[in-house]
This record gives sequence, C-alpha cells and structure tokens, in this order.
Amino acid sequence: MTGLNMTGMERMYYFAEFVLRVVYLNMLAITFSLLGLIFFGLFPAMTATFYIVRKWLTGYSDIKITKNFYTVFKQEFFKSNGVGWLLTLIGLLLYINLTIADVINHSLVQLSYFPILTIFVLFLFLCLFIIPIYIHFRSSFFSVLKHAFLLLFISPLNTVLMLITVSMFCMMMKTIPGFIPVCGLSGFVLIVMHFSLKTFEKVTLIQEIERKEVTL
Repeated sequence: MTGLNMTGMERMYYFAEFVLRVVYLNMLAITFSLLGLIFFGLFPAMTATFYIVRKWLTGYSDIKITKNFYTVFKQEFFKSNGVGWLLTLIGLLLYINLTIADVINHSLVQLSYFPILTIFVLFLFLCLFIIPIYIHFRSSFFSVLKHAFLLLFISPLNTVLMLITVSMFCMMMKTIPGFIPVCGLSGFVLIVMHFSLKTFEKVTLIQEIERKEVTL
C-alpha cells in the first residue's frame, strides 16, 4: 500500500509502528553496548544499528530486528572495534592539539590553531560517513576512508544539512536527556543514514550519467 492510498488512521498506525521500532532498536543498541561493557560493545552495536536502519530506509521494513542485529553485532565485533577506537584515538589527538594551540600563548603554536581546527572539522564530517559507507558498500577500510573523503565534496550541501540536523538532535538530547534511552542512538543513526543514502543516490546518478556519456 502506497502512502497516497493510506487513510489518516493507517498513516498514524504506520507512524506509531515505526516509532516503536526505533525505540526497540535503541533499547537493543544500549543493551548490547552494556553487554560489551560499553568499551567493547558500543561500536559493534552502532554498526548493527546502522545495518537495521539502512534496511528500513531501503524498503525492508519487515526485517527481523533482533536476529539481524545480533548477527551483525557478532560478525563485525572485532573489525568495528578496531576501526572505531582507531578513529576515536585520532579524534582525541586532534582535539588535544587543538586545545594546546588555543591555550599556549606562543605565536607559532597559535598559527597552527586554524589548520588543526579545519582538519578536525573535516575529520568529524568524515566520521559521519564511515559506517554508512561500510554498511552500504561493504568495502575495505582504506576504500571506505577514500570514499568518505570524496563524498564530503560530491554533495557538500547534503553534508552540511546532515551536520545541522545531527547538531539539532544532539541539542534536543542535551535539553531533554530522558529521550536518550528512548531514541538517542537509533535517532542519531536514522538521521545520518537518511542523509548518507541521499548522497549515495547522487553518486549513483553521476556514475550513470558518465556511463551514458562514454557509450555515446
């Protein structure tokens, strides 16, 4: 049944069902993060959450949530932890250098502030795309990094809109922290995956146009 053929009650039912699925997915993500003592569970849980959300947004709304979540969590446990904590370490080092450049009263050190800030912001943008690209294309780590960097410039407006929406969502979570256990992680993933898929569609369209031009 398409959205145009649905009655008001049917729309409300599907919306309520979707909200319940988002809440349930968030509970799964928190539970599995805690099972991994957070340190080892967070990144596999995030990867599994991205996988489920991608399925929803690409038309597989009837996917078995618990079964598929557990399967992806288990399959990606070591790889997602390796990549996740490597990126966390890089981000932490950039933040420390940024803080040092801001605090130390030395002209040469302060000159490095804006270059480090630029790299740090680009790194944050990059991190938003990494898991969606990996889940969508199943590429190697270095291929994911390369494509994440390219996507920043293929659709800059979409990337900025994603960052604005994520920032607004984080502000809402900070203002009403009671929402965090309800939809904190799954809501964040839903936003990022939505904008990522829009960017992937643009990349696919560009590739199709280039392919047609080659065959002419």
